[in-house]
This record gives sequence, structure tokens and C-alpha cells, in this order.
Amino acid sequence: MDKAAGTEETFAAGADRRNAVCLSGTKWGYIIRPGENTLVRAAYGEMAASFVAVLLGMAAYGLWLIPGSSAAADLVPFKIAGTVIFFVMAGMLYLIARRGLCYEVHVDLKRRMLLTARRNRRGRATPVSAVPIAEVESIFLQRAKSSFLRSRLCARIKGESALIELAEGTDEELSPLLQRLTLDLSSQIVRTPESMQSKGSAKSRVPSAFAAR
Repeated sequence: MDKAAGTEETFAAGADRRNAVCLSGTKWGYIIRPGENTLVRAAYGEMAASFVAVLLGMAAYGLWLIPGSSAAADLVPFKIAGTVIFFVMAGMLYLIARRGLCYEVHVDLKRRMLLTARRNRRGRATPVSAVPIAEVESIFLQRAKSSFLRSRLCARIKGESALIELAEGTDEELSPLLQRLTLDLSSQIVRTPESMQSKGSAKSRVPSAFAAR
């Protein structure tokens, strides 16, 4: 079921394709990322963060260039505090811009890993988390409670309370992706001897682990 490397598949037609979740084939599996419009907004956000980081860095340096302020000893603590705050904020924005604002999920079928990453506008991906596919307990569709919200495709990890968000979109977009992941990840899960004590019960549990909720 692995797509050829370099191929791309979207789960919507017509004008919605620019907003629909996208699946890009790779040599080792595939990447799940948001639609083109989201990528464009993320790129503008990165540029804005970089610009503000430069302004804050200039402001931190500019505090020491204010005429007459260097002679006022009582202003030095405030200038030091302001410089530290501006530099810290500038550094944080720079790191955000460098890491990127585009959230994506890597399904690595060769290494049997499920990874999340941030990709910047230059195409460089920074890993955020990595989970063995064997630790995936279930994948399900968390349907939106309002028409103004979007449904979420999530993965539940064994022993973890927090969910991993795989994609966001409409039920129509996420349903075929849920089926794709159900088939791919079910075949990749490594079952332990404890989980195979009863062959019949193991077979009955597999379909229910990957379902829409």
C-alpha cells in the first residue's frame, strides 16, 4: 500500500484541494501534511516571526544608544532587564521561524516509526517526537462537535494520556486516510507473546483498535 516516492495524494476535489490534507509518498513510507493554503500561511508566519525577531534584537541594542541614558546610573538596571527580555523574545521567535510552523506526520514503514515534525518554508523538517508503530494502541476519527470546527484524526499511544494528532479536516477528507493508516499500521504492529495468548481474541481486537469515534 505504500505510494511511490515523490507522488502526492489529496483527499478532496475541486477548490477544496488547496485546503485538504495531503499525503506525499516517500521511499520509506509517506508524509501527512496540511493543504497548500495552510503551508502558505505558515510561510508568512515564519517570515513575520523572523522580522519581529530582528526588530527586537535592534531594540535590545538600541536601549544603550539612547542619548544621555548612559550617564544615568539609576537607569542601568532597567536597561539590562529590557535588553535581556528583548533578546530572549528575539531568540524564541528566531527558533520558531527556523524550526517552521508547518506540522506534519511521517509514517515510516521501513523503520516502523510514527514521527511528528515541523517543516519550515525552505523544506527543512525538524523532528518533534518519534513513537514505534508497535506502541500505537488505536487510530480514530475525533469528529468535530460544531460545523465551525474541523475533525481530527488521532493516534492513541500505549500508556500515554495525550493523543498524537495525525491530520485535521472534514470527515469526508479524513475517512479514506483513516482507512489507509488502518491497513498500513495494522500490518506493521509487532505483537508480543502476551497479546497472542488467544489467537481468536487477538483477531477480534485488531479491527476495533482502529476505528472512527
